[in-house]
Amino acid sequence: MRPILSLILILPILAFYSCNKIESGHGRASFYLTDGPLESNNVSGVVICITRVEAFGPDGWKVIKEYEKPEAVDLFSLQGGETLFLEEKELVSGKYDQIKLGLVVSQTSDGGNLPAHYIKFNDGTVSEISVPIGDQAGYTIIGDFTIPDGGITSIIMDFDLRKSVLKMQNSEQIILKPTVRLLEEAKVGSVQGVISGISGTRVAYAYKGGNFNDNESTPNADGVRFNNAESSSNVDENGNYYISYLPSDEYDIVVASFDGEGNFIEVKTIEEGVVINDGELKTLNITI
Repeated sequence: MRPILSLILILPILAFYSCNKIESGHGRASFYLTDGPLESNNVSGVVICITRVEAFGPDGWKVIKEYEKPEAVDLFSLQGGETLFLEEKELVSGKYDQIKLGLVVSQTSDGGNLPAHYIKFNDGTVSEISVPIGDQAGYTIIGDFTIPDGGITSIIMDFDLRKSVLKMQNSEQIILKPTVRLLEEAKVGSVQGVISGISGTRVAYAYKGGNFNDNESTPNADGVRFNNAESSSNVDENGNYYISYLPSDEYDIVVASFDGEGNFIEVKTIEEGVVINDGELKTLNITI
C-alpha cells in the first residue's frame, strides 16, 4: 500500500547526485510538498499559488526556487504519501530551521477564470481561499533539518489541509491559515492497515503517545477538531488507511466517524502504544 510515486521521484535524484561531486562545506537537498486529508467527502481540489521557496540556515535566507509566474499546486492531489518535487539545491551544510513559501495575495489563475487560491467541490463549484499574509513576507514554516557536509537529504513540507483551510465564523469567507510540518524523509516512518467493523466516513488520526484526550474531538477556536494529531488519513471504502511521514516515536491511533459533509459523529476506538521507527512502514489492522 506504500505509494510508489514518491519513491520513483526521490530515488533517481539520490542516485544521480551520489555520483557527482559536491563542493566542500556543502550538501544537496531536494524539497517536496505533500498534504494531509480533509474530513469532508464533497471536495475534489484545493489549489494554492506559490511564487518562491526560501530556506534559512548558516548563511541566512537562501532562495531555493523563484517561479517566473505563480505556480498553481493542487494540495488535494498530494495525499496518502504522494509528493510534489519542487527543487533540488546545493547549499551550505549545517542546520536549517525555517522554510518560507511566497504565496500570491490577490490574483486570478487559469487565464483569469479562477482565483489564485481556491477550493473545488464535487458539484463543480469553486470558492475562493483568501490569504491573509503578504507575498513579500510569505509564510514561514518552522522546523529543524540538517544538510550533511558532502551528503544529500530530502525535505518534506507536509501541509495539513484540515487545519489550513478554515471557514470564518458567521461568514462564507474561507481563509488559508497554513499548518505545515517540516520533515527529513530519512527520519520518518508510516503506518498502514485495514479498519474493519465500521462503515461510512472514517478518519484515522496519529497522536504522539498520551497526547489524545476527550477534548480533542471538540472544535478549537478555528473550528478544527483533533487539532493536536500529528497526521491523519481518510479510510477508503475498503477500510484501508495510510498515515505517512510520522517522526520516530510512540503513537496512539484514534479512529473517528463523520457524516458525508465532514460533521463529527464519534470516536470509535483508540489503538495505543504504536511504535514507529525511521524508514519503517508498519502494518496495523484495527477491528472495531
